[in-house]
Amino acid sequence: MKFMVCYEGSKEARKALELAREHAKVWGATLEVVNSIMREIPLKRSFVEKKEQVLENEVKEILGKTDISYETVLLIDTQSSEEQMVRFAEKEGIDQVFIGIEKKSKVGKLVFGSTAQYLILKAPCPVVTIK
Repeated sequence: MKFMVCYEGSKEARKALELAREHAKVWGATLEVVNSIMREIPLKRSFVEKKEQVLENEVKEILGKTDISYETVLLIDTQSSEEQMVRFAEKEGIDQVFIGIEKKSKVGKLVFGSTAQYLILKAPCPVVTIK
């Protein structure tokens, strides 16, 4: 099995990765921890390398010394982040997606961000949302 975690460094994304870790232990799944950048202009290589390093370091910190197989992936394309992630899930045969969501309104009404909403509606597999 293969699980994809949408990870951009937020508290909710960390929770999504932690939950995916627990599910991966139970199911013997591998994790694809994915971040994406919508490239509208050329990006400096140093910027991309720094983003990749930050992603790898944060994931390593959260997963610790578990024996779960994982890979960090930084997607860069002219497509939107959500389109990139759906395409990645399709291409890689992802079995389940984990994504963190946050409450955004003053009264605590749950509002899905555009990335989460798009993934929930378009992903080729079940999507687990974590708040």
